[in-house]
Amino acid sequence: MPVESKIPGVYPEGKKAEDPQVEDEKSVSEVRNLKEAYTLYSPLTNMPYAECEEENYNDQVRLYQKREDAETAGKELEEKGIRVTVRELKTVEVQVPVKPDRPGGEKKRLYLNQVREYLSILPILGINGVCYKPQGQDGRFLELSGLLPEDFEKKMAESGTYQPTLQLTGLYLMQEARRKKEYVDMKNLQALDEEFSSNLVRSRLYLAVLPPAGQEKSPKLNLKECQLPYLKHQNGDTFFPVFTDVWEYRKYAAQGKKNLRPIQVPFRDLSRFWVKDAKAYMLNPMGFSLPISREMIPRILEKFGVGEETSEDSKAE
Repeated sequence: MPVESKIPGVYPEGKKAEDPQVEDEKSVSEVRNLKEAYTLYSPLTNMPYAECEEENYNDQVRLYQKREDAETAGKELEEKGIRVTVRELKTVEVQVPVKPDRPGGEKKRLYLNQVREYLSILPILGINGVCYKPQGQDGRFLELSGLLPEDFEKKMAESGTYQPTLQLTGLYLMQEARRKKEYVDMKNLQALDEEFSSNLVRSRLYLAVLPPAGQEKSPKLNLKECQLPYLKHQNGDTFFPVFTDVWEYRKYAAQGKKNLRPIQVPFRDLSRFWVKDAKAYMLNPMGFSLPISREMIPRILEKFGVGEETSEDSKAE
């Protein structure tokens, strides 16, 4: 029986360095231990640039060992009308309270690996792979499940607070819709809109509510007594923020909105909640920012055979 070597750079007996399996194992180990890397972000969605891998149709992001390779890829995409920016992921020092319940007390030093943090959000977006490009080598597809801790994706799926399919189809839709006009494929755009809408009608969205004073931590809320926050666009338009998942909600609430509470409602019930004088709902305002007018909701529901209901199927978190 062959004995596997434990010495770095020495391959197990019977395997060669150029074997795809060995190269993948090397790449997985390398990515897991990266202290810095570079990835592509889409300014069209404020999110990682996502793409469907051509051979097996995996949904992937790109990760580069060197900035120069990421910048070259960005220029190639720009020539196709796809705007991206290069984002650096590094290891940073942070100061956190020794005792979480005493934020102003003694601090301790921790090091945050942004590469690992980046990989950990990808399941929320429906991404299942990473195209990793080491310096001077071709990119190679790596399964996301092999880069994350065991059962990480399963635990996230079981939490019930994320809707990765809705996130992913929203990303693809807005990446295409906001390309330079001369590059937009209208047939593809229509197909993406159809797929996103079919996921949307069966979704449960998060809303942010402001409880009455003194009831911020109450286990049960009377929604009729709560206030609904709104967004004010720089042009003066008002929007009602809604969210695909608790991650998107937290990004919004982190902007100094400490007393907000999330509630989850079926999309079919969304029009029951409204901010006076709002122009539209704004889905994921910190992410792909997709406006949905109130009038569109019954039309979308009718198209996919889902009726509006007046249920009490809404719950506070």
